[in-house]
Amino acid sequence: MPKRNSGGSFFHNRRLSKSVEARITVHIADVLQRQRFIIRLCKALILYGAPTHRLEEFMIMTSRVLELDGQFMYMPGTMLMSFGDASTRTSEMQLIKSPEGLNLHKLQEAYAIYKDVVHDIKGVEEASRDLDDLLSSKPLYSPFLCVLIYGFGSAMITPMAFSGSWQDMPICFIIGLLVGFLKFYVSPKSHLYSNVFEVFASIVVSFIGRALGTINDGRTFCFSAVVQGTLALILPGYIILCGSLEIQSRNIVAGTVRMFYAIIYSLFLGIGITLGAALYGWIDSGAISNLECANSVSPWYRFIFVPAFTIALALVNQAKWTQMPIMIVISGIGYVVSYFASMHFQDSTEYTSAMAAFVIGVLSNLYSRVYKGLAVSAMLPAIFVQVPGGIASKNTLLAGIQSANKLVINTTSTTTTAAAAETSSSFSEASSLAFGFTMIEIALGISVGLFVSTIAVYPFGKKRTPIFTL
Repeated sequence: MPKRNSGGSFFHNRRLSKSVEARITVHIADVLQRQRFIIRLCKALILYGAPTHRLEEFMIMTSRVLELDGQFMYMPGTMLMSFGDASTRTSEMQLIKSPEGLNLHKLQEAYAIYKDVVHDIKGVEEASRDLDDLLSSKPLYSPFLCVLIYGFGSAMITPMAFSGSWQDMPICFIIGLLVGFLKFYVSPKSHLYSNVFEVFASIVVSFIGRALGTINDGRTFCFSAVVQGTLALILPGYIILCGSLEIQSRNIVAGTVRMFYAIIYSLFLGIGITLGAALYGWIDSGAISNLECANSVSPWYRFIFVPAFTIALALVNQAKWTQMPIMIVISGIGYVVSYFASMHFQDSTEYTSAMAAFVIGVLSNLYSRVYKGLAVSAMLPAIFVQVPGGIASKNTLLAGIQSANKLVINTTSTTTTAAAAETSSSFSEASSLAFGFTMIEIALGISVGLFVSTIAVYPFGKKRTPIFTL
């Protein structure tokens, strides 16, 4: 009998250990599945333009909902993840790298998948497959269509923000097609060229714009309107905005890196414009230097171009047509606020931008709260509309034209005084930095307005899901 009991105890313990191993295996498989979902979700959010200053908070709340012990640290284009497992007493580190982009349709789809998981509509495994399908799907609009949209957007923004005339619009459409071709066809095929795309595009646009503006002493085409209008879609407004929002939300590392990059990006554009204008000035001694437009569209017509430019921005950023009505409404109201505020706060772009951003943020967050839409996708085109107008109010994008004239004069003149040389140098430095500082002023004003609008609509946050807005 004792032997039989000993053998039964042995087999019982063996079956028990196998049962424990099976439970541990199932537990580990389930944990890995949830971790994989978080990794794919994080990659999709970075790739499709989620608000970077809320990304860490978003991932922390997601891990809590999925009952995972996760810690996250975001840097531009990179997310560090650490997952701990108390049952197995192990931890795992993941490094997620993804190019940062903006795709308003896919961003909304990724957020919808996340909400289905949080509200137990979908399982983690099914949601992971949906994210894989989303990540591998093609863009809504082809590069050829995006090039056409670039031309259309350039034609619409020129009279709206830069005092262009009706005859400037076809020219801006053609040059905008050239910029779009360089961005969507040439830049993706050459990594070396993509690094100098901004400088090269601004040189080409400035050269062509000054050549056209010189015709008939500027009475046919407006040099400043053509150049600024065709470069409006590659301005680093969103980059600087993300940086200022990150700094304001105490994400110092990511915000500082992004702000510094955006300032250097702005300087690249300014240098390119100066070089392009100087090159044409060397060729033609009678090149125009006047930045004022002889003819411009009536200010009341600008309100017609706002919806058209908003549609162009939405299409370039891959938004669906069903998303556009709310975008157009919010963008139009934001522009009205900005337009009339600029009459009161002259040469104060930060205050004008803050007021417009507050109204845009309140409307977008109310849309999200009442109609359960995605606030980010609704407000981004409206925010983008504010950036060119703020730059136009100070005309800093073309501050380098005076530097271009100094370059041409200094190369053709043999005698210059020390005082004149010093004045030229100091003016050149000031004009090169002016564009970057103007972009920072606009971004700071917008970020303050957006933060206040979020507090106004969500004073105590949200219960189950994080606030997904700018």
